[in-house]
Amino acid sequence: MKLKSFFQPLLCLLLVTFIFVAIGRHKQERLITFFDKCTHHFFHGESSSLTGNIKIAGRQLIVDGKPFIMKGVCYNPVRKGGTHPSGLITLNPTAEDLVAIEKDFQMMHEAGINTIRTYEPLLDKRILDLLVKYQLRTIVPVVNYHLAPFQKVSSIVLRLKNHPSTLIWEIGNEWNTNFFYSKNVDPKNPEGLGFDESLRLVKNSARYIKLLDTTHPVSTDIARKALKDEAIWTTLQHLKSIDLFGVNIYHGLDFDHRLEQWASHMTKPLYIGEFGADAFNTTINAEDDASQEVATRSLVTEMLNNLSALNPNHVLVGGCIFEWNDEWWKDPATAPDVHSTHGITEPGEGPYPDYVFNEEWWGIVDIDRNPRPAYNTLKELYSKK
Repeated sequence: MKLKSFFQPLLCLLLVTFIFVAIGRHKQERLITFFDKCTHHFFHGESSSLTGNIKIAGRQLIVDGKPFIMKGVCYNPVRKGGTHPSGLITLNPTAEDLVAIEKDFQMMHEAGINTIRTYEPLLDKRILDLLVKYQLRTIVPVVNYHLAPFQKVSSIVLRLKNHPSTLIWEIGNEWNTNFFYSKNVDPKNPEGLGFDESLRLVKNSARYIKLLDTTHPVSTDIARKALKDEAIWTTLQHLKSIDLFGVNIYHGLDFDHRLEQWASHMTKPLYIGEFGADAFNTTINAEDDASQEVATRSLVTEMLNNLSALNPNHVLVGGCIFEWNDEWWKDPATAPDVHSTHGITEPGEGPYPDYVFNEEWWGIVDIDRNPRPAYNTLKELYSKK
């Protein structure tokens, strides 16, 4: 990172913060324009070096001087009868919530899980203490929504940048398809931000995070379907402020040759942001824990066989299986205290065995934390590495 002076970026940061407070979140577009000019003024290009104990070396993620294996799980613990995000037990947790969270973390630790990927940042000090207790690191979601104000970004980064659980910052979740969850929100503008403005938000967010913190890598998460378009590779290659990438892949029992494809186009590390299979099989109209276990074994094995920590020519840092617990709020046609069996399909995408996304059945433990066979298989496989 080449700065024109030591004080200029600090003045820039103060100015950005002042403007956000002054104009409010409803003027976000104006601030994005300003911030674009501001960051380009202080940076020659977009890249910057990492100064902490977490670094990128080739295709490897280095933590405390050693290649890191991300043995992760996605974690979005919405309580039964609640909805996202207000129903998360990690937001303003009660004493009872903290007991449940600690049980989750203990079970994760026992399964060999060392990383959790959330969709809202974990900010409560008591939860942060539990992360340390159970040796869990976090992929911190900094910007997932198109209306997220940059003052919120500031508060997340400044709150967590010195905490030992923070592994990497993450921008977006499948933003290339949902456009930071702006798509189909406004009937007058069904595309929302669209791809180009979403890409701009990724760039601006990454630059802003790097102004606030130079000790943690910045990642962004995209959906697998984007990789079918050859033009996307040039776009990804020019995201110089992004240190590593996450890709969500749902393709039956394998990753559909996307790892080889990544190796041929990209030099930066990759992690699988989401993968796995749900536990409901629409072909038999019943819970099918056995098929979920088969998929878990196949996919985790493929992941572990392609780790850059074990072979620097491989592309994968690791990945996060989707997901820890069932969520009962996702079907809008059903009450959040009812376990819906409704599923959705996407051409060319989907989990084993039926290629149907049964959104309320993805947990390797159920909503009451009873382990499914997939949990035991994950424990077996993660414990080997």
